Amino acid sequence: MNDFTPEFSARLKDAGVVGAGGAGFPTYIKAQSRAQYVLVNAAECEPLLKKDQKLLELFPEKIFDGLELMMRSVGASAGIIGIKKKHEHLIKRLERIAETRKNVSVAPLGDYYPAGDEQCLVYDITGRVVPMGGLPIDIGCVVCNVETLYNAALSDKTPVTEKYITIAGAVKRPCTIKVPVGITYAEAVEIAGGLKIRYAAGIDGGPMMGRVITDFGTLINKSSGGIIVLPRDHSLIVKKAQSRPVFSRIGRSVCDQCSFCTELCPRYLLGHTIQPHRAMRSLMFAGGGRKLHSEYALLCCECSLCSLYACPEGLNPREVCVASKADLREMKTGFKNSALNKGLSAAPHPVREERKVPVSKLIKRLGLEDYNTDAPYLEHNYKPSRVRIALSQHIGVPCSPAVSVGDRVKKGCVVGSVPADKMGAPVHASIDGQVLKVNEKYIEIIAG
Repeated sequence: MNDFTPEFSARLKDAGVVGAGGAGFPTYIKAQSRAQYVLVNAAECEPLLKKDQKLLELFPEKIFDGLELMMRSVGASAGIIGIKKKHEHLIKRLERIAETRKNVSVAPLGDYYPAGDEQCLVYDITGRVVPMGGLPIDIGCVVCNVETLYNAALSDKTPVTEKYITIAGAVKRPCTIKVPVGITYAEAVEIAGGLKIRYAAGIDGGPMMGRVITDFGTLINKSSGGIIVLPRDHSLIVKKAQSRPVFSRIGRSVCDQCSFCTELCPRYLLGHTIQPHRAMRSLMFAGGGRKLHSEYALLCCECSLCSLYACPEGLNPREVCVASKADLREMKTGFKNSALNKGLSAAPHPVREERKVPVSKLIKRLGLEDYNTDAPYLEHNYKPSRVRIALSQHIGVPCSPAVSVGDRVKKGCVVGSVPADKMGAPVHASIDGQVLKVNEKYIEIIAG
């Protein structure tokens, strides 16, 4: 299969299709690659999030269409959907559809975290290890999220103006919904029946990799996965909200170098030179308030398994690794020009399978058992009175406004664009209305 044409890549770019479950990598760039495999990341291993599962239940044929389009674009000989084997009924349905498609199959995965880490996914499906400091494309793989391929299948008719998200936790009606890009999490929570508690905080994204928010006015964008609503004093909120001075002081005084953070690290278990316990050790040498220059943090994927599950002292190796990477960036040090890059190939740890962390145990450790319920798809009639379309919803350069205050816009028209020679993706109006405000962060549109 080798049918690449620039039209499909251009179509994805014009439609503003970006990674819908992570950092928002522009999909048109992946469509320009050459690869043997296109892998669908349907693992959805973050506890409580359900939107990819619901999309596969609602629109499986469309997702297969998007997969085949991407396969043709990159010249892939196989497309494989990686999904947890616990979804037995859904897998049977997907396998029936796969029989009607060419060179497409379904790969059942274990119910562990982080099965959705793209490098873990690549190894578990293909047996190939992504090189240290590299990307899946380096070993002939393109990885796409479920919703990304759904949007790709629709890109010839409609740009990305709507988002599927899960609303979970302490809300009256946990659910998965489709909403216009640019509404707030407060509006989404109201669609879910409102809060069940008085003093709430949220985690924007999954409980492991998402960020804590106390302002429910936070905008929903094209890469949002959902929100987990919890009491403000919940242990997970308190832990994830720790500031750098706090986690540095505690880590420096308490870490006993047991190395559990490293022994359970998913990238370490793939054979990569990542050792969070050594990054923790650097706290002792750096002293209070000093920069951290531990190159053993450079390959951290920020999955939070070390901080939220592995550490018996409840410390925060993940944030120490994030801080180390930021400090090293100031020195323009990445893995490729680090002292640790010796040009060696990675080989998976011999007990990798035994060290995978079951999601059921993770949920208990996170204190989320009371919130571990289904989030069924919910049809609703909510129509926002206004939206704010963020100009930066993707990796690359932010969009520049393409409209002015007072302009009338229709749903789907471009309101922010990127220069042709820069990496990025345009953003579009998600409702019909009039432009009320334009600034460097967003375009505000009032309905009407």
